[in-house]
Amino acid sequence: MAEIESIRCMQLPLHNQQLLLPNSTVAEIIGYTSPEPAHQGSGWYDGKISWRGVLVPVVSVEKMCELETAESGHRTRIAIIYNPDGDESLPYLGLILKDIPRAYLAEPERLQSMQATADCDYLLGQADAMFENLYIPDLDAIIDAVKQRSNN
Repeated sequence: MAEIESIRCMQLPLHNQQLLLPNSTVAEIIGYTSPEPAHQGSGWYDGKISWRGVLVPVVSVEKMCELETAESGHRTRIAIIYNPDGDESLPYLGLILKDIPRAYLAEPERLQSMQATADCDYLLGQADAMFENLYIPDLDAIIDAVKQRSNN
């Protein structure tokens, strides 16, 4: 049986949760800039920002999952995430973070258990990483929701 290798990841802090994504999915972490507001508010869709000449939709995973949120502060950031489908019409997605991300080395012995389900359609699962619960976002579902919202 093949040995499971470690994966370099980022812990992306939300208000009371942490998202976990491989480094390869994160294009850049930028300081928070208020997005250009969306015309039809959906609550979780904050609008778009211009990043490197591209308009990037910005969402709150917490609001999508109906979790507790906090107001933006001086440590608030936006994680610019690559679209895993490579869709040229929506190449990036912005996720609002409450603080500066941290590096995380996902190793089998650090991830004590993994639940394949989460209480939200936009989360793939939850990893119990020693003393923290880390949530794996479902980027495909989040991007699909953004596309549906943009088509309405």
